[in-house]
Amino acid sequence: MLKWYITRPHFVFAILIAFLLLGVIGFFSMSRDLFPPADRPQIAVVVVEPGASARYVADHVSAVIERELYTLSNIRRVYSTSNDGFCTVTAEFHYGKNIGEAKTDVQNGLSKIANLLPSDIQTPQIYEVTSYSPPVIVLSISPKEGSNLSMPDVRYIAENQIKDEILRTGKVANVDVFGGYQKDIEIKFNNAKLASLGLSVQDVVNTIQKSNKDIPLGIIMNPNSQYTFKVLTEATNLDMIRNFQITPGVKLQDVATVDYGYPPPTSFYHGNGHQAIAVAVQRPYGGAVMTTINAVENILPKLRAQFPQLNIQVADTQKELVQLSNDNMFEALRDAIIFTAIIIFLFLADLRLTLISAISIPFVYLATIAIMWILNIGFNIVSLTGIILALGMLVDDAIVILENIERHHTQLKESPLDAAINGTKEVMLVVFGGTLATSVVLLPLMFVGGYPAQIFKPLAGTLLISLIVSYFVSITLIPILSIKMLKSESKKSKFETKINKIMDYWLNPFKQFYANAVKFLIDNKKMRIPLTLPLLPLLMFSIGVVIPTIGRDLMPPMDTGIVKANITFDSNTSILKVNQTLFTIEKYVKSLGDVEMMSDAIGSEPGVLTISAGPPQVAGMTIHFVNRFKRSATIWQLEDKIRNYIRTLPDVKYADVFDYGATPLSSIKATLDTTIYGDSVESVNRAGNVVMQAMKNVKGLKSYSKNWDMDNLEYVFKIDHLKTAYYQTTPYDVASQLSAGIQGATASIFTVPNETGYLIKVILPTSSREYVKSLKSFLIKTPKGFIPLESFGTLSTIYEPTIITREAMKYTQDVMGYRSTFPVTHIMESFTPALQKAIKDNKGKITSNVELKQSGDITTMMDSMGRMLKAILVGFILLYLVLVPIFRSWLNPLAIMAAIPLSIIGGAWSLLIADKTMCLPAIMGFVLLSGIIVKNSILIIDFIKTYLDNGYGIEEAVLQSIHIRTRPVMMTALGTAVGMIPIAMQWAIGLERLSPLAVVAIGGLIFGTFLSLIYVPFFSYFLTKKG
Repeated sequence: MLKWYITRPHFVFAILIAFLLLGVIGFFSMSRDLFPPADRPQIAVVVVEPGASARYVADHVSAVIERELYTLSNIRRVYSTSNDGFCTVTAEFHYGKNIGEAKTDVQNGLSKIANLLPSDIQTPQIYEVTSYSPPVIVLSISPKEGSNLSMPDVRYIAENQIKDEILRTGKVANVDVFGGYQKDIEIKFNNAKLASLGLSVQDVVNTIQKSNKDIPLGIIMNPNSQYTFKVLTEATNLDMIRNFQITPGVKLQDVATVDYGYPPPTSFYHGNGHQAIAVAVQRPYGGAVMTTINAVENILPKLRAQFPQLNIQVADTQKELVQLSNDNMFEALRDAIIFTAIIIFLFLADLRLTLISAISIPFVYLATIAIMWILNIGFNIVSLTGIILALGMLVDDAIVILENIERHHTQLKESPLDAAINGTKEVMLVVFGGTLATSVVLLPLMFVGGYPAQIFKPLAGTLLISLIVSYFVSITLIPILSIKMLKSESKKSKFETKINKIMDYWLNPFKQFYANAVKFLIDNKKMRIPLTLPLLPLLMFSIGVVIPTIGRDLMPPMDTGIVKANITFDSNTSILKVNQTLFTIEKYVKSLGDVEMMSDAIGSEPGVLTISAGPPQVAGMTIHFVNRFKRSATIWQLEDKIRNYIRTLPDVKYADVFDYGATPLSSIKATLDTTIYGDSVESVNRAGNVVMQAMKNVKGLKSYSKNWDMDNLEYVFKIDHLKTAYYQTTPYDVASQLSAGIQGATASIFTVPNETGYLIKVILPTSSREYVKSLKSFLIKTPKGFIPLESFGTLSTIYEPTIITREAMKYTQDVMGYRSTFPVTHIMESFTPALQKAIKDNKGKITSNVELKQSGDITTMMDSMGRMLKAILVGFILLYLVLVPIFRSWLNPLAIMAAIPLSIIGGAWSLLIADKTMCLPAIMGFVLLSGIIVKNSILIIDFIKTYLDNGYGIEEAVLQSIHIRTRPVMMTALGTAVGMIPIAMQWAIGLERLSPLAVVAIGGLIFGTFLSLIYVPFFSYFLTKKG
């Protein structure tokens, strides 16, 4: 078979060219993202209940929905956040749950409990929340100077025209508009004037409802024709509304003003430091980031021409991050190829053989990309890291075959054809064994489940593809090209000869050293234990001391150039003051320099999940600095400056400033997150204060905060039922009239053709509802006349939570700690005793019905590492079982696998030297390292086995294996190591996340190869003698 296709290369070239073409198409067609999607599928239910308090909403809406959602299949957890007037209940499902099925299950669940929910709630809105939900681009819309457009006008244009234009591109899933200033028509009534005319606010509402409506009366029909008959009373302008008759002698304009306005704000938005309206664009489920961004950017010129009176800017986008990261990765791939080619040339000292290896590289890469495209694996940092690592696989296979063909041609004096056939045939099984060995180590990672599977499945999948492609190319293209390139009988050039002498001068002492070391162990039985046994405590020290010293992380921090800030103000700070203070913060941030854009939100709006900060006293900032290659300060240094400045401002309670991607999953709120569960908000808050006290003494935390506090001052009007009975009214009648005055009552809609129109709201003038004392004289209509509010009860104050959160059908509070780069395990080592001390110092404040759980990185990290270790164990078992039939021995595989612990020692110490933590990428590095080091060991053991089969003695076979195999083993190890340098050196944005993988692989390869050339041959000798 080998001779057949080598002598008939057209078949091979036809296959390779086909994959080349597919690879080129795939390269330009594949999606480009920063990281693969990793969030669990979630469904969010948003329910609005106008006028309801957060506590009422939590108990009567959130709790009811939570109980039902917990009955759904594959549910992982259900949690909720309740604000005044609305709540968001989120159902998080396990990985593998189809998002469409999850949404249907939630809809069905809500239909079951519809009769258990309050009658005054609006129809629940259901949203999918996945890794594709965050906006990929946010536009900032603001009026130009001199345009005479108000912010409500801008909002209306954004909601009715700009949003529609973006949706028409067909490349977006949803467009959210955010920033307050929802334009409406406000009927600001004079309470005293209404009372003097014997009218109430409800009379005004009823008048508008009945006057602003077209009424179809029916069909007029006769034998010859038919007509629609209707009454047209709907207003088409504000004057028509002003002239609505409340009574025969009273028009609406007599008791109220009618004008455009906007409701009391619960949200604001700043784009690049200016008051603006945000237009947040989401990509479709499964869609590519760049596809949606490009579609939006392509229509920006049209939008700017269509609305010349508006400033339309990009305030937040993932474009540069994704684009630069991908470009950097391809540059890193280029550098890796150059470094590897240099190593190949130095060891082979033959330009022709180096050229053969170089020619094979694009074939492997484009074929790998072709298969990735077919399997729908897109480009991102993880998959591109796999492609770079694939270079090591290609080099490993190509070098072994090339070096053996070259040895047959130069040393055994075979013709190019015979050298290609015999040289490939001799090591074909060895290369296949190495490929299979690495594959079985990687394979369990495809099925590890949980978070690691979401991150490393693209990496393991890419590597497995490249392994198969690399093996195919190595046993087909390499020998075919070798025949052509080796036809010349000319000797090496002077340059090649000089390089060869230099390498021999360098390599021969190594060969001699290894041979002498193994010979010493063979001849001196008494020295075997003293020279071998210390490796075990060194391994244990590396695992038990070095790794805990460097600390462990779920994923290492990364400098993407994006800073996030959550700023919480005192609970009763006006949103207007928060808005002004945010301008001050933005001005300071700009003074730091290197700022590209800013997208900042205050408060939240029901149903807008893409841009939201929380209560009106919370501001969320997203700051884009230039990438780390263009600035001197790290992202963490900039965070320190911003955090320290914000803390100097008045009314600021918490200032959490952290890097984008500080937690690997969006559902993880902070690196350290203690979630407190209890049966009452009061007991939960007391426990939260204790945890906050512990946070003050935790090493490595930059800031800490609670997601809510019980310090929101509320005014409570306690109605005296005897008085309402005396005035022949009810508490409900009193509350409904007052509510209409304070927050307004929606009476109707002012229709605008082909647009959403404006709500018509009846409300008190702003001056009449700014202070509580001014409401005491508010006149309530009763059968006994108009009575001042203060006559119905007493006014008092209480402290309530800013928001109410729930999970697992309990009240919850999150106490969160944010870091910069300090390892998670070191933080936990500091936090655990600090918490124990705080509990001891505050005895009795954490009651028996309160439970504390860790919800930050540590929980996911422990689960993920446990999964990875199980997968590694399964991989090693499979590796052994694969090697047994290949070598037809139960003992030789043990000698081969002895190289793994040797490489682990090098990998652990390299993390310490490089100041990296043990994390999931590092564990992946150990897995990859095991596969590579085993391939090199196979080269040695196979040679020993071949010599034994040819009648040589075990000692001679072992020593000859060192002399013959040292060169290719060192060449593959160094070639693979230098190919990983761009990853280890973080030459791409976001590669901080994966650099520990390369650090482990490089350090483990160097150290492991150095030791394995001594101990693998010796263990083979020892086990063979014992066998």
